[in-house]
Amino acid sequence: MAYELIYTSSERGLRPGTSGFCTVAYTKGLPAQKIPLLEALSGYRNAYAFQEGKSGQEPVSWCHYRSPLFGREVSVLSRISAAGADHTGRSNKLAHHILVGESERVAGGPAWVSLQPGFFRETWNEEPHCFNEPKFLPSGDFGDCRARCWEALTGDGGHAALLAENVNGDDGRVVVLLFEPGMDMLPLIGEAMALLPWHVRWRVTYNTYFTALPAGMLCTWRCCLAGSDAAREARRNPRAMVIDLTSPLPPVEDTPMAALAREGRRNGQKELQSVSLTLEEPMTAPPPPQRLSLRSESREINMLTLKPRQYR
Repeated sequence: MAYELIYTSSERGLRPGTSGFCTVAYTKGLPAQKIPLLEALSGYRNAYAFQEGKSGQEPVSWCHYRSPLFGREVSVLSRISAAGADHTGRSNKLAHHILVGESERVAGGPAWVSLQPGFFRETWNEEPHCFNEPKFLPSGDFGDCRARCWEALTGDGGHAALLAENVNGDDGRVVVLLFEPGMDMLPLIGEAMALLPWHVRWRVTYNTYFTALPAGMLCTWRCCLAGSDAAREARRNPRAMVIDLTSPLPPVEDTPMAALAREGRRNGQKELQSVSLTLEEPMTAPPPPQRLSLRSESREINMLTLKPRQYR
């Protein structure tokens, strides 16, 4: 059973005496010590001043975090976004968190789950209340692993392999994608994740609108607005691989992973069998495909600038 929690600005919170930014809903049975941890993940930084009237351009923060604070085999899937004005006329946000245990993980991985229509709440106009029923994750997987969104954005789907080839467990290496408002980052994350075996997908953490790392959390793939403080900090990080979606891109190396991203998997074709990932042993869930071997040096990449477009 997966637990969920919703955090936003309200005249009255779910817990007695709470108002303003607070929890307005959660699943019955959610451990009390997990509630403040999820609330602490609800931060959101508007890209524009609220009065600018550009709320449609505000990025959405789709996240998958892991942390020892939640438990060794627990993940948090989140959607955090600007939410217009609250009851006082000030800027509001809506954070919807799903606490996922090992037994709830599905083959598609966290990005695939987040891409499913209706899985996350995008609005909240209800009175505070508890959810009586548990949250169930949809089951399924990517139908193909051809990186069509990367191809549309950069001209070469092989660029998705730049993320997948830099998965090295929890060794501190991060991949940073610099983007412009209006770019839909979750499909790009999903296509890169589709190149990985299912058990590795749940080891990869990401945030499609990264501004700061919450205390105690892990975040491997970070999407930062170009020119932001987070982007400037990423460029100073010697352990970060920076992929700039706002600048021209040199050709990507012709690797088996890049070829898979360009061509997809043909009917009956097995997973790549070239090498092995330096990650923990597979988790006990759906039967995993054979392991991939990914090796890459840390480097800065520049990507071709194209007009932002939607992929969903």
